[in-house]
Amino acid sequence: MRRLLKGYLNLMTPNDFRRVGDAPLSRLQRFFDALGKGIEGVLDANYVIPSQLVIDRKSGFRLRGNGHHIKLADGAPTGWGGSAIYIVRCTDFQIVDLICDGNRSRRKVSEDPAHVIVIDKCHRWTFRDVHAVNGTCDGFFISAGGNNAGSGPDGAVALDDCPSEWKMERCVALNNYRQGLSIIESIGGLIDGGRYGLTDGILDDGSGPGAGIDLEPDDQPGRPLNRIRNIRIHNVLFDSNQGPGLLITRVNGVQNIEVSDCTFDQNRKAAIESVGDEVTILRPRIKGWSGEAYTRRATAPPKRGAIDVGYKAGPTRIVDPEFLTTSRNCTTAHPCIYVHGGAAANISITGIKSDGSASIICGAHSPHVRVSHSVIDLRNANQQDAFTFLGDYPVFEEMMLLGVYRRAAYFGGKSPRISNNKFYIRVSDQESSVISAWDAQSPEFRSNLVEYETRDASIVFGIGPDAVVTNNIVINNENPAAFSSTTAPRLSSGNQMLKARPVR
Repeated sequence: MRRLLKGYLNLMTPNDFRRVGDAPLSRLQRFFDALGKGIEGVLDANYVIPSQLVIDRKSGFRLRGNGHHIKLADGAPTGWGGSAIYIVRCTDFQIVDLICDGNRSRRKVSEDPAHVIVIDKCHRWTFRDVHAVNGTCDGFFISAGGNNAGSGPDGAVALDDCPSEWKMERCVALNNYRQGLSIIESIGGLIDGGRYGLTDGILDDGSGPGAGIDLEPDDQPGRPLNRIRNIRIHNVLFDSNQGPGLLITRVNGVQNIEVSDCTFDQNRKAAIESVGDEVTILRPRIKGWSGEAYTRRATAPPKRGAIDVGYKAGPTRIVDPEFLTTSRNCTTAHPCIYVHGGAAANISITGIKSDGSASIICGAHSPHVRVSHSVIDLRNANQQDAFTFLGDYPVFEEMMLLGVYRRAAYFGGKSPRISNNKFYIRVSDQESSVISAWDAQSPEFRSNLVEYETRDASIVFGIGPDAVVTNNIVINNENPAAFSSTTAPRLSSGNQMLKARPVR
């Protein structure tokens, strides 16, 4: 029986397709087969199914779950056909308020195609309040499909096959084996709100991302390049994933990715791992970063930074990252932000914030890294070198470091520029310097202020050869060698040693 509904021509439920003695799978498949333009399908109960349901070549429909579950049966086979719902070649549709359950605890977990919800070659679609949980592989899986099933010559995958113009609003992926959401191909998509967490298992059994969300094409150079681009991820909670909360790869090209206002809580390998091109990370809140192991496999690659900008990463901008409840025992091997020496030049990091729990803030090693305009609380730090720069031409400017423990920053490359910073020293080190550029060539120290909480006699600036040292002020330090140079600076002027802050 079909009923009129505002905005849709007809409303239908699975009960409208009931037949005597039929199984839930058959009834639901007939219900799905009837979806189409102007149709709103509404689930009327929870269902347990032995294999997947398919929505194929439909357009203009809405499927409303009303909070009901579609769950795979105990012992249901995985592999092809092992998903809850497989949606292929559909356009202009919505699915809302539906829970799909992969029943991981009573099925075989495996890195195979039995993802809970698969979206294949679909365009202009919206998921709202859709859950993909307990997957034996991934929760959600968005792709252009397999070989020989595309729209190109001989079934090759073409750019037109890549899912596009889609939205996932307040969706949830929890307790999946490999990923919460895998984006294999997609051009233009928005993930707004929701939760992607509790992914675990594959990293203990073998290799795999183990991410909340993974942007990673299959490595198939014969397919079009840049098959993932123009993706926006906003206001998402990534929590307790065994791997990174978010993984952005560069396989065959991944570009123009924006991550904004997301929370990363207790993700074990990293909050964000990124090697994509044109990546912008805005206002991430990162909680519970530690140097603890993320897998029982001794041969697993080591974890690095909470935000890890990796080898061959393209242009990347990090704005206003906030680090909360960070382990003080994280060493320079596990900083809050890590930039690989093989990443692109001109990585920009601004507005770093910490609640005071972190000791090691940033290890930035590619050339021309710029770290600036931050106020950082180090008053509970118990390790030195909050910042380490090994690449050439770094810029460290307009920074305020409160409660520095021993050495604030180390510079080891060519021509670091250290300017207009304020360092407030809680604990000094007589054997080192507050800012060390002894190993750097042609460092510049301009207009920095260093103030000690108590009277001190340690070295303030460790200055490498061919240096420029101008207009720096040191307060409450009586060491005549506070400005310690390996050779005479190229330029030195306007520097002051004051016993106390001048009254103004």
